[in-house]
Amino acid sequence: MHPNNFSSIEYFLSKFKTLRLLLEGVKVKNEDGSLIYSILTRLGPTYSMFVSTFHSTRKAFISQGQDYKSSSVDAFCDSLIREQENLLYLGILYLGSSSKKALTAKQQPNSKNPKKQYHKKNGPKPSKGPK
Repeated sequence: MHPNNFSSIEYFLSKFKTLRLLLEGVKVKNEDGSLIYSILTRLGPTYSMFVSTFHSTRKAFISQGQDYKSSSVDAFCDSLIREQENLLYLGILYLGSSSKKALTAKQQPNSKNPKKQYHKKNGPKPSKGPK
């Protein structure tokens, strides 16, 4: 199961939670931390800031000698849905209807001005100056 195969992160998380409940029904129990990690590893580059912040926060607690209490899967999912809403608002994420690539990120145009390429033979054209 991969988030990019679903029309929205909510739909992906709904299916993920359903799968979790089905597994619990046959006595297969997963810890919340491992489920959260499983989701984090499947998120694409659009969510890289979210993933980085999640790991940085956890490491900050641990490095300060504080106990880090992992959030519940439900709380994590709520945070992820809020992140999707932010990405949509900022125009970074587009929810398409294609079943293969439903969650896609808009590519930002290259902010650097490409250098003009000149043929070696002709070189750059001289400016004519003010008229």
